[in-house]
Amino acid sequence: MASSAGVVGFVKAGYWFCGSIPVEAIHSELFHYLYAGFAEVHLDGGVTFPKDYKVQFQKFTVTVRKRSPNVKTLLSIGGHEGHSAAKILSLVVGDKNKRARFIQESIDLARNYEFEGLDLCWLYPSSSDDDADLDSFLNEWHVAVNEDSKNKKKDPLLLTAAVFHHPVIPRSNFNYPIQAISDNLDWINVLAIDFYTTSNSSGETGPVHAWRTRTQDLPDRCGEIGIQNWIDNGVATKQLVLCLPFYGYEWILENSNNCGLFAPAHPGNNVPLPYKIIQDILSKGNYIPCRYDGDYVATYSLNDKGSWIGYDDKRSISNKVNLARGKANLGGYFAWNVGFDDKSWTLSTAAKNACDPPAGANQ
Repeated sequence: MASSAGVVGFVKAGYWFCGSIPVEAIHSELFHYLYAGFAEVHLDGGVTFPKDYKVQFQKFTVTVRKRSPNVKTLLSIGGHEGHSAAKILSLVVGDKNKRARFIQESIDLARNYEFEGLDLCWLYPSSSDDDADLDSFLNEWHVAVNEDSKNKKKDPLLLTAAVFHHPVIPRSNFNYPIQAISDNLDWINVLAIDFYTTSNSSGETGPVHAWRTRTQDLPDRCGEIGIQNWIDNGVATKQLVLCLPFYGYEWILENSNNCGLFAPAHPGNNVPLPYKIIQDILSKGNYIPCRYDGDYVATYSLNDKGSWIGYDDKRSISNKVNLARGKANLGGYFAWNVGFDDKSWTLSTAAKNACDPPAGANQ
């Protein structure tokens, strides 16, 4: 594991996606680390802030520290699943010269704007040829960060990466370079999400971000087993940080009398619904009180018109944090993303309180 200075024990992190909410609206006191996402990678290896959000990125660290002076910030690069960013990253890390430029410009950008770390958000590598290229990139990135630290006489930048929920991406036969990850990154953010969505489960509902799942869907649709596979492949438990998704999906039930998990249904909304939007929908649509399934660690709500929404609420978020800290003994959690929380910051607060119960609460 990389030995960067200043890593807080149990990671409490959150991603901010540019365009979601203003940076000044982030309740940074609820986190140890905040990611600014996403810096853009260009075909020549250059790294820049998105044009429309340049000022917010430049002032990100200063802004979030107004609420919480001790919060650490990281610049996340890439992002956008299915977007051209993934293809560009593949071309850049596969070329030695472009890779070198990417590494140097990412470090310079972080240092110039007071970020204390860098994050590679490659969603997702799509070829087995990317295995060796990512291995080389991570090794070279770590060396460059340490060299930068010596030259500037400052603590080395933190290095992290957002990764698929499993160390192998089946559709592309991509294998994450485990040794390079273990040796060069402070931690990885495991995207244990989207196991059942309106796209991949178009005929039935499901525990959207399932911690566990039914036998016939194992091992692919299960956060617990995905995490275990990372461990079995050699990544230390404390180097694994669990995703807390702040969104869900809507289905329309085929029969309102059959309304539980895996009930026959068709997509009601093909886009992810932020938690704050889900709360608005639930408050107006004659929905019954939410139902929580402890076996799957999943929540859903439905109404008399057949609308069925699967998501994580404060109970499932709290329980996932407890599982991460307890039996799984992971390194922490991260919110994906903070801009999707409601105006009361319900999910972010629930996650933090699962680790740090409020004064007067039963321990």
